[in-house]
Amino acid sequence: MQRRLGEAAARQTLVRVVRGLRRAERLEGFVLGVGDTWVLLARLDPNFIELDGYVSVRLVDITKVEERGGPDTFVGRALAARGQWPPTPVEVDLDDTAELFRTSAELSPLVNLYIEAEDPDMCFVGKPVRYTKRKVHFLEVTPEAEWRDDGPSKWSLDEVTRLEFSSHYIDALALIAPAAPE
Repeated sequence: MQRRLGEAAARQTLVRVVRGLRRAERLEGFVLGVGDTWVLLARLDPNFIELDGYVSVRLVDITKVEERGGPDTFVGRALAARGQWPPTPVEVDLDDTAELFRTSAELSPLVNLYIEAEDPDMCFVGKPVRYTKRKVHFLEVTPEAEWRDDGPSKWSLDEVTRLEFSSHYIDALALIAPAAPE
């Protein structure tokens, strides 16, 4: 799978990533990086034909990669016309989950973590504030852009199946939310 994703990155091919998690969303985007543990996509919103942030998913969960065409397709040309082609590359650690959190949080004030093996709709937006070898401590933001007042939640790094940052939704929450509590 790593080789196939790496080839898609080299060819700047739009891909659809299918994962073996029950009812998990199929994701479309452009591969920006492949590590030992994670792959990073510039995520495509297929409804609006525009890029919508970045998403990292675990390689172990990927069951299929469908190539959807390159920069000369309708999608590639539409993104170019919007000034979104080629996708902006970013540097995040794709080999270690704690480092993926840390490097993603350096690029975006909030990140969105998913625990899809438990529930494909289960996600939490917030700010990672502490890491151990097994857990991330996470200050959560509500859908009303308010910080939860019950302190950081703790999530097992092994349970995290997907991490997003710099999406339109996450950026909107970051605009409205007050500064994170200390």
